[in-house]
Amino acid sequence: MSELDDIADELYGGPPSVFIEHRDAAAKAARSDGDRDLAKEITELRKPTVSAWLMNLLVRDDPGFADQVVALGEGLRDAERSLDGPALRELSTQRRALVRSLTARARKLAAPSGQRIGDAVTQELDATLTAALADPEVAREVTSGRLTASREWSGFGSADTSGTTTTGSSARSSSPPAAKKDAKTARTAEPKAGPDAGDAPKSQRPKLTLVPPAVDPEEARRARAAERQQRLRAEADRALELAAQVVADAQRKHDAAQDVRDESAAVLARAERAAQEAHDEEDDLVRTLAEVRRKLAAAGKAATIADKDVSQAQSNLRHDEKEAATTERELQRAERARDAAAARRDEL
Repeated sequence: MSELDDIADELYGGPPSVFIEHRDAAAKAARSDGDRDLAKEITELRKPTVSAWLMNLLVRDDPGFADQVVALGEGLRDAERSLDGPALRELSTQRRALVRSLTARARKLAAPSGQRIGDAVTQELDATLTAALADPEVAREVTSGRLTASREWSGFGSADTSGTTTTGSSARSSSPPAAKKDAKTARTAEPKAGPDAGDAPKSQRPKLTLVPPAVDPEEARRARAAERQQRLRAEADRALELAAQVVADAQRKHDAAQDVRDESAAVLARAERAAQEAHDEEDDLVRTLAEVRRKLAAAGKAATIADKDVSQAQSNLRHDEKEAATTERELQRAERARDAAAARRDEL
């Protein structure tokens, strides 16, 4: 496997939300290594849609997924070619069951990434799985694990590269198998003319007179009853298939509604947890604010007392400074008197 394959597998295995970021980082790393061709190839990788990413997850999750899709698709096309009604109904039931189960499993695989899967994404995934079962080309794209967009099959049968099956969006045929069978039956039932009858003018061709065989009334009644029973059975089969489709659609909508409900419940739980955390933080802040206010009041009282003490100390200082000045003057007078007394003594 090449380096590009490794990078592509990693990119298409990750959620679409980080695809561009990781792709650009890989291209930048390749350019830094001097491999500009690889960087260009990485840049050309297209971001997958959410439904395509889910399909890539399914391919990576189950190694037998590709074989399962191919085998069921081939079985459906074989049943259509052979006009095997019971087998086709059974395979169609398997197809619907497979699409439902794969859609549910894709949702579970996407859950850890936090990617929201809405109804539109589910419908795209359903359509892509149906197209993969109908068309071998789409099946090869889907099972590559690098699907970038959803696929859709708009026909009423399955596609076949041989061009012998019913028409659809990616394969066209001149007539459906039932019409071909009717045409073949009509050709077989035509009476054969002589060797030159096909070349002779229409007015000169021999006229054929068909003599109806004798019919037993009881046998004709049984044939009509069998035909009516067969017609009723076919109508019942169609009604059953339609009912199964309605059930499948209802189940898909129910599953989608449950997913939306679960997501809403999860959002509510997260909101409730966030609200509880906010209330707890508010309570903590209220308690802290009360303590700060108490300390502020105590500090205010202490500051008032300290201001009074400062004022008293300033007053005492001014008084003491006056006393010191008075004593200073008295000291100076005493010193002058002492000096005068000493002088008189010296004179005597």
